[in-house]
Amino acid sequence: MSGERILIIDDSREIVKYLTEHVLPTFGYNTLYTYDGQTGLAFIREQKPDLVMLDFNLPEMTGIDVLQQMAKESISTPVILMTGYGSELSAIEAFRLGAKDYLIKPFTIDEVIETIERALVETRLLHDKTELAEQLRRVKVEMSRQTHEMNTLSNIGKAITSLLSTDDVLGRVLEAATYLTNAEESHIWLSDKDSKNLYAYEKSDPHTPPPESVPINPDTYLGKVMVSGHPVRKAEFSNQGLMVKIGHYARSILYVPLKLRGITLGVLGVSHRVTYRTFSKRDEFLLAFLGDYAAIALENARVFQAADKALSRRVKELNTLIDITRTITSTLDLDEVVRLTIQHVHTSWDIEVASLWWLDNSSNSLRVLANVGTPNDILNQMEVPLGEGFVGSVAQSGKWVYTNDVATHPSHFRDVDVHTGFQTHSLLCVPLLFGGAVVGAMQLVNKRDGDFDDQDVEYALSIAAAIAIAVTNALRYGESEAQKELKLE
Repeated sequence: MSGERILIIDDSREIVKYLTEHVLPTFGYNTLYTYDGQTGLAFIREQKPDLVMLDFNLPEMTGIDVLQQMAKESISTPVILMTGYGSELSAIEAFRLGAKDYLIKPFTIDEVIETIERALVETRLLHDKTELAEQLRRVKVEMSRQTHEMNTLSNIGKAITSLLSTDDVLGRVLEAATYLTNAEESHIWLSDKDSKNLYAYEKSDPHTPPPESVPINPDTYLGKVMVSGHPVRKAEFSNQGLMVKIGHYARSILYVPLKLRGITLGVLGVSHRVTYRTFSKRDEFLLAFLGDYAAIALENARVFQAADKALSRRVKELNTLIDITRTITSTLDLDEVVRLTIQHVHTSWDIEVASLWWLDNSSNSLRVLANVGTPNDILNQMEVPLGEGFVGSVAQSGKWVYTNDVATHPSHFRDVDVHTGFQTHSLLCVPLLFGGAVVGAMQLVNKRDGDFDDQDVEYALSIAAAIAIAVTNALRYGESEAQKELKLE
């Protein structure tokens, strides 16, 4: 190790010049010098050199005098005493006063360097120890900071992943993002099902209008994160700053991907709109870590809400089925059965039209027993041949059918729409079965809250089974009563 500052105190200008200009700089040492002991002491006090090379025979204030004064002032700077041949005994007194080593004049370069190296061993060890202690202190502080950050992240992650509402997750993530990075604004953009657009959910000035959806454009900062799956960290303090969207600028931004199983679901971002402050690598690390938690939490919330929605739907369907079964089995009057049945069916689905059709085996056609949503006087006059249209096809095959694009379906019986003036978009039709035979069909038209699906089919089949039994029983009861009246006559 070199670079230490060495003070030479010697009244010989030749020796001073030799040491300060030729010897010591060659080996990387910095030098100070003076020609008398009094000035040398002042230099020691003020400049605090790493080593002093002190001449024994100084005028007025000798080298021993300097050492004695240093001892009185408890100055621990190491000293090499330079003395002439034959004065070795004087070095004993110098050692007693704290000198580290001595040189006998004239000396060689090797002797000078070896002596300096010996004298500086302890100083260097102390310096290394101090530096090591400082490094250790900084490491402890950094470890403490990182431990605190990781504990904070862990607590935030546990809190976020325990939430089961998407809105709650988004709100908590935005709060955490602002807190961890000390940002002015935080944002989350989530992609749609087709991964073509991003929809924003942000935490910022309450007077700022909510942003609309934006297309995923690889030329924008958001698009780069979505396409590459890597963070973007930028700052611009000149002009208006970074344009993050049309009419909206920021001084600095940090965007990280929300990734789950290698798929980028969206972007978590923070920004400074006014403050001239950049985001650091530490901010990027913290936000990326938070983004991983957020992606998991959003997926958990989505799965839970889907399961909860499915369960709620199933419970509602079962309750409706129980109500329908209880209602239609409480009477044997045919008109009352079909009226109550069709009303329950129409109410249980958010649909425009519901109708019950009964098969007339003598004419191989189907007629409406009851309907809600179209004029009875028109629909009651219609007769659908077996095998034609959705109703006729289902009655003939005994198999259900649904479509969410009626216009292109080959079974669409357009005469019904023509006569009723009704436009059919989506349709579900299931057979009414009794004793293994088709006795009619139930048809649901134009679902308002989405498309028909397999769950609708399962639900409709359950209701259709109860309806078929109730209507058949009512018909048989009516026939039985009619026969009784004939016999009485």
